[in-house]
Order: sequence, then C-alpha cells, then structure tokens
Amino acid sequence: MAQVHIQAPSSSSVAGEESRRLPNPVRVAARESMAGGRLLDSHSLDGISQVYGASKSQEGRRATISSALELEGTVSYDGDLTHFVANNLQMKIKMSSRGSLDDTEPTSSSMSSQHSVRGKTADIPPVDPQVLRDLERLTTDVAQRVDQMLRALNSAIQNMTALSVGYIQTYRDAVDSLGESVDMSIKGMYTLMARCEELDRSMQPVHLLAKQIREIKRTLEIFEAVCK
Repeated sequence: MAQVHIQAPSSSSVAGEESRRLPNPVRVAARESMAGGRLLDSHSLDGISQVYGASKSQEGRRATISSALELEGTVSYDGDLTHFVANNLQMKIKMSSRGSLDDTEPTSSSMSSQHSVRGKTADIPPVDPQVLRDLERLTTDVAQRVDQMLRALNSAIQNMTALSVGYIQTYRDAVDSLGESVDMSIKGMYTLMARCEELDRSMQPVHLLAKQIREIKRTLEIFEAVCK
C-alpha cells in the first residue's frame, strides 16, 4: 500500500504544477472539485478516478490517484513510497475553516435574534383594561364633539347661503326697478320732445303776427317823423 507524505508548498512545487500537462477528463473533474473551494476527499478522488478510468481503462487505480494528486501538488515516487507536496496549503486550510464558520454563523445569529425577540417581548408591560376604557370614553367624547361641530358648521353654512340668496334677489330687484325707471325717463323725454315740436308748429302763425306787428310799428314811427 502506498504512503502519502504532505509537505509545505514551495516555489519549485508551483513551477512543477504549471509545467505538468494532465489528461482532459482529469483536469475537468479537478476544476469542478475546486470550484467549491474545498480540498479533494476520498469521494472526489473516486469520482476523478471513475472519469479517468472511463477514458483510460488500461491504467490502474494508482496511476489515476496519482494523476488526481498531481492537480493539487507535486507527486514523486521512491519505491513503494509516494511523496506528495500540496500547493497553497495554507489557503486551502483557511477556505475549509471559513466554510465551517459560515455554517455555524446562521445558528448563532438565529439564536441571538430569538433571544432579542424574547427580551423585547418580556419588556412589553401588560395592557391595563382601565386605560382601554378611558381611551374608549375619550374617543367617544371626541367623536360627539366633532359631530356637534359639524352640525354647527352645517347650520352656519346654510344661514350664509340663505343670506347670499337674499342679497342676490335684492340686487336683482333693484336692478330691475332701476331699469324700469330709466326706461320710463327715456320715454318721458321722448314725449316732451314731441310736445315741443308740436308747440313749435302751432306757434308759426304767432311768428307771422309778430312780424306784422313789427312792420306796423315801423310804419307808425315813420308817420310820427313826418308829422313833426
């Protein structure tokens, strides 16, 4: 049975990893296993071995596991011993520990939230029935006062509306009477003008008589002058 020794990463191991070329199925399976940010376990190694065994059935399980390990670091052989140098071991350990912390954090946060909710519930004092009755009484009183205010406002608005209607009717009557008075005055003026025209026509003989009188007077004055 082969033994695996894990050593700290070095620059030579990183260069060795970049220089290696692995079969396509193994590289694809390894990339899928690294996508979750976790180290390869026995199940992932078995999966890679199955993929690799389907494409290369003539090779043994040891070659498959060695090829899978080569994706995570540098593999060397010394007889029956297999030496494995992991790449970026510290980062993988941090990622594994971070995943476990993330799994435990929701539980602790949920417990703290439950405790906070219980504390808030315990801080709420019980409701006093007398306070509720007083609140109901005050609410009823306020509702009655608001109802009375609305009724008084409605009555005042109705009175103002009646006064406005009375003012409008009075103004209309005054305008109507003023129009009638002006109409009668105009009619009287036209009547007076017609009477004056009739009087002027009837005074025509008087004008002739006055002319004759002036002529007679002038003749008398001439006779008086001759007699002197």
